[in-house]
Amino acid sequence: MGTVFQLNDDHAAAPGDEVRRVRRALGLTDADLDDLARLAAFGSTPERFRLPDGPVADQYLRDLGVCDLDRTETLGARPDPRDHPELWWLLERCYHHLISNVGRPGRLSPPWPTLSSLGAVGRFAYVWVFLAVVPHARRYHALHHVPDEVSWDSLGVIAAQMVNHRAIYGRGGLHTQDWITHHFRGAIYPLGRLHYERLIVPPGPSLDDGGPEPGDHVLGLHIPEGRLTPSSVDESLGLAGRFFARHFPDETYRYTVCTSWVLDPQLLEYLPADSNIIRFQQRFTLRPVDPTGDDSATVVEFLFKRRLAELELLPRATTLQRAVIDQIRCNRPWHFRDGWFPLGSDPT
Repeated sequence: MGTVFQLNDDHAAAPGDEVRRVRRALGLTDADLDDLARLAAFGSTPERFRLPDGPVADQYLRDLGVCDLDRTETLGARPDPRDHPELWWLLERCYHHLISNVGRPGRLSPPWPTLSSLGAVGRFAYVWVFLAVVPHARRYHALHHVPDEVSWDSLGVIAAQMVNHRAIYGRGGLHTQDWITHHFRGAIYPLGRLHYERLIVPPGPSLDDGGPEPGDHVLGLHIPEGRLTPSSVDESLGLAGRFFARHFPDETYRYTVCTSWVLDPQLLEYLPADSNIIRFQQRFTLRPVDPTGDDSATVVEFLFKRRLAELELLPRATTLQRAVIDQIRCNRPWHFRDGWFPLGSDPT
């Protein structure tokens, strides 16, 4: 739901001289020091960090569906421990951080810092970490007998995120590295129209609304771009029920949950009641929202692949596009809303 299950990676460590040196070399800020100190704890491990060689990396990128331009630029921005020792220090720890949590659901903590001052090597650095983790992710999928097609589709979300980065920023790279860690830990699987994430409701008070309780296994529902026809959603939910029962039989999923701007009831002011989005909303019981929040920037990035600062340049070709723009112009924020419904129910 809104408060995502957190992994217990709180390796407390005061920032030392090494961490401060890395922070300076990578152009990070003092706000990154605590996270770097926590990542430093993942540096000591029997398994050596090594990147796949050129031909193997090229094949992985092809298997992941990375487009030719992004593939070429990734291969040309390979980090080297001799040329980029501080960057290598960070990538090594991110690698161990990730492989030590393969199979565990929820958000990976601490987050990996954004590397905005290192040129192409920094923009593609985390892509190389994920390429190094491909064998670990594939072994986890094989352990659970996940079909090859689903396995590569899950890991291949990185290709779409790289396309998004280029559309938003005008150059290649990856800025959603924390999101992609979910896929490379075996937490998210694309099944038909929707993607599903293995989650556990975190500790906290019960909302007593008939929905999932703290400690429950739930399927987090994610919505890629495209039409949300009722039939495509029903088909996807059926696939999910069968998939998780077969491949994760020790985890009982009774509820589907979703956190998305698509669940914002304000859309009812703009879209007809029989539209696909509104019919999708009607499946869910919503949970309370923070009225002071504002998710407009993320909505614009998702829908337009542009930044909020470019609002006046955005297209107004569809009812949904006009709705998002007009609401923001009226200083009314869009909200990500939390909702749930019982898996196997048919509210439509």
